[in-house]
Amino acid sequence: MYEIYPCNEEDKKTIIDGLVAYNLTRVPAVQEQLFIDLSRKVVSDTGKVLGGIIARMYCWNCADVDALWVSEAHRGTGLGKELLMQVEEAARSHGARLIHLDTFDFQARAFYESLGYEVFGVLEDCPAGHKRYYMKKFL
Repeated sequence: MYEIYPCNEEDKKTIIDGLVAYNLTRVPAVQEQLFIDLSRKVVSDTGKVLGGIIARMYCWNCADVDALWVSEAHRGTGLGKELLMQVEEAARSHGARLIHLDTFDFQARAFYESLGYEVFGVLEDCPAGHKRYYMKKFL
C-alpha cells in the first residue's frame, strides 16, 4: 500500500539522485564531476542584473542551457551572445562536445541559429498556438 504526496526540496533531491544513479548504471560518467555549473550574469556598475544565463554541464560531456535572459533595454547589444559564448567556452574547457537548449517561437530561435544551433525537435501547440524548438550545437 502507498500514498502520493507533494514533494519538498529534499524529496526532489532524492528523486534526482535516484535517477542519476540509475542513469550511471547504463552510461558511465566520462568526467569526475556529475554536474558543473556554467551560469553567468551581467551586472551594471550600480549592481543591477542586466541579464544572465543558467546552464550546466553534465557528466556525459554535454551542456544544457536552461535559461538565457537579457533585460529589454539591453537586447540587441550583444550581451546575450557574449553570455552564450562564455558558457560554450567554459563547457569546452571542461571537455563538452555538445550543448543543447530550447526556445519558443516567440523567443530567440533565429538568434540561436545565427550562432550555429540547429533544431532537432519541435513540440507543437506548447503553449497553445505556439511551438517549442529543441536545439543543439556541437562544440
